[in-house]
Amino acid sequence: MSQILKLLSLLFLITMVMGTQCHKDVEDFVSDKQSFKENVSIFPAQKIYNVNDTIWLRFTTTDKTLYDTVSKQRLPASSIKFHFGATLLPKFETPVNPTDGFCDFVLPSGVVESYVTNQSGTAASFEAGCDNVPGYNIEFGVVLKYQGVYVLNLPDGMRTETCNNQTSQYAPSLLRFVYNVADCNKDIYLSIPASSRKEFPEGFTEAQIDYKVAYALKVQ
Repeated sequence: MSQILKLLSLLFLITMVMGTQCHKDVEDFVSDKQSFKENVSIFPAQKIYNVNDTIWLRFTTTDKTLYDTVSKQRLPASSIKFHFGATLLPKFETPVNPTDGFCDFVLPSGVVESYVTNQSGTAASFEAGCDNVPGYNIEFGVVLKYQGVYVLNLPDGMRTETCNNQTSQYAPSLLRFVYNVADCNKDIYLSIPASSRKEFPEGFTEAQIDYKVAYALKVQ
């Protein structure tokens, strides 16, 4: 049983970290009639933070709708649930696989957290939607614990599901979250020596930053 749990945890982290790369695989199992995309605010939005600083991610709407990139309009989503969260990835001059994770998280009250940490990063997510409030008002905190250069990834290419005991007008669809900022600190990532930025596929993290699903930062 412990081996199964370890495998599930690893698969969860890979999904969180490699969401952009897995879009094609995910899209094979979702509707092509809708494809949702939403902005996430990050505050304070800066390049350099200190140990014990908290970065807040916020997703809010005035109603229960999601923006559909196919129809170019917001669609009612009160019968839809999805996962929201983040993954902190160590990139340079960070501790090696700390037993307590690379960060702590501050989650909304009452949610059930999915958490995993290993040498590749620390991730947490929770299910959102399917409640009686009129809109989305999600705040998620990431407490920085160690010095180094990191990348903070949003869940990208997640699959929506229908709320329990409800009927949705949509088949399972793709939902992407992107940072609502002009600059995701690509210069911070490129400040890492090229020899320490080698990865497969080449340029993957840079592409994530350009697409605004990844936010580079330095902790001092």
